[in-house]
Amino acid sequence: MADDIEMCGADASTAQLVVGRLGMPGAPIVKLDLRFAADRVNGAAEINQAVIGGRHRFEVSGEVAPTGDAPFGLRIALQGEFPHAGQSARFGAVLTVDQAWVGEGQFEYLQTKVSKAPVKPEA
Repeated sequence: MADDIEMCGADASTAQLVVGRLGMPGAPIVKLDLRFAADRVNGAAEINQAVIGGRHRFEVSGEVAPTGDAPFGLRIALQGEFPHAGQSARFGAVLTVDQAWVGEGQFEYLQTKVSKAPVKPEA
């Protein structure tokens, strides 16, 4: 997904994640192709929603920090922008995941705000 996105260095770890309620008609789904290096993350996000103009692909970047709370060990905060209706639209997400990249998150863009969305590795 992120073949044209500049990412963290070659030594970075990677993860492909899906955030959202799969199988719920009309629910927005965010696919993330991320690279992690130390406390930084960057990569690509793709939003898909079954509405006209509901697909957006763009760069994201952010920070990674340990949560200190079980069962989720990492907090990933992301932000990005994408063109929409001749303007720049902001995207933001916060995910908490365990070592298997499973957890929950929230994201928002345009007039859409999703909370307590499942996070899992992309199959």
